[in-house]
Amino acid sequence: MKKTIMGILILSCLGLSLFAGGQKQQASGPATLTLLFYSPELQNQYNDMVAAYKAETGVTLDITVAQTDFRSILTSRINSGDIPDVFMSSAYADNTTYRDYVYDLSKEDFIRQLTPSALEGVTVDGKILGYPFLVQSHSFIYNKKVFADNGISTLPRTLAEYETVAQKLQAAGIQPFAAGFREFWVLPQTAWQAIAPVVDKKYGGYASFVDRLNKGTLKFSDVPEMSNVFDLLDLIKKYGGAKPNESDFNDQTSLIATGKAAMIHQGNWAEDTIRQINANANLGFLVGPVGNDANAGGIMFDSNQTIRIAKDSKNLQAAIAWLRWLTTSAYGKDWVPGKIKQLSPIAAAAAPQSQIAEETVALLNKGVPGYPWFYQMFPTGTEQELGAILQGYCAGITDRQATLTALDAAYTKIAKAAQ
Repeated sequence: MKKTIMGILILSCLGLSLFAGGQKQQASGPATLTLLFYSPELQNQYNDMVAAYKAETGVTLDITVAQTDFRSILTSRINSGDIPDVFMSSAYADNTTYRDYVYDLSKEDFIRQLTPSALEGVTVDGKILGYPFLVQSHSFIYNKKVFADNGISTLPRTLAEYETVAQKLQAAGIQPFAAGFREFWVLPQTAWQAIAPVVDKKYGGYASFVDRLNKGTLKFSDVPEMSNVFDLLDLIKKYGGAKPNESDFNDQTSLIATGKAAMIHQGNWAEDTIRQINANANLGFLVGPVGNDANAGGIMFDSNQTIRIAKDSKNLQAAIAWLRWLTTSAYGKDWVPGKIKQLSPIAAAAAPQSQIAEETVALLNKGVPGYPWFYQMFPTGTEQELGAILQGYCAGITDRQATLTALDAAYTKIAKAAQ
């Protein structure tokens, strides 16, 4: 985007005056902000940011980091009136879930420094109800050394090609996949990628697909391409080691880092954990299969993790000042690409030194489709509920038809409760 020098000067002066105003508001004594976040794998990066902000401003960020119980903790605190000053959630459907509790950021000057595409998932009726934290991608991560050592030079794009690669790796004594099926959130991410282009092209777009599910005029059992989901999960289970249903995120990252497994379905957030185990791991990113249609395969690419400010917070101005600092300060602009090593929604931020981030951009530049995280448009609560049902399928508790029936029943119940 082209900006005039005068425009830049005006924005700079406005940002400085507003930031100074935020600091003046705290002159009587630095505030303490309460934050409720998830992604415990980023605990060190959170702590680093907390220390940097206190050093610069004197403001304390009292941050609590949860994961599997995050939603219940947040719901409990909202219901009790003890709403954190700042909290994290998903984008899309969570805009509606929390719209009565969050501050509208659309008039804040620093929001204009974010990329427009990153704001799509947090914008409702012209209101910007959250701050996009990261721009993330997920698909299959692979160990390049393992592939090269086993003579695999043609990267798989279809389900059949993935199975051919898996057979070759298994014959060589390498576990093809680390499944991660113990994590409920791994299952939906893996599953819905397998139907992403079908949802867009066959059902009138992502919003239309979700709207029809919400109204009950469409069910998962009406979508024949759900076979892509089951076929992919079956493949990962078949080549996912002795106990794929006991495999979790730590198992996935450990096995791929050490070369004991060749592929995992994860996102660019996994790279830092992998490198803590093997700093020299050579990682690549694969197109996710959509059945055996080589042209439909893609990667999931979106800004989903969202930071929200409680509109009734007694520390509202201090919370806004923190977000402004996170967007405009030298540390803030470098935090996501430099410390977290992921793609930032800030237009002026540098690119991260991350293989997965670099490969994400390279694939997109080659024309590989980047599909949005459309499943985050599902009503709040569906990710864990539907993930648990898919876990049951992978454990052999239900067959395909029973799984579809359970998915439909669970979705209908949650959608009606959300109305």
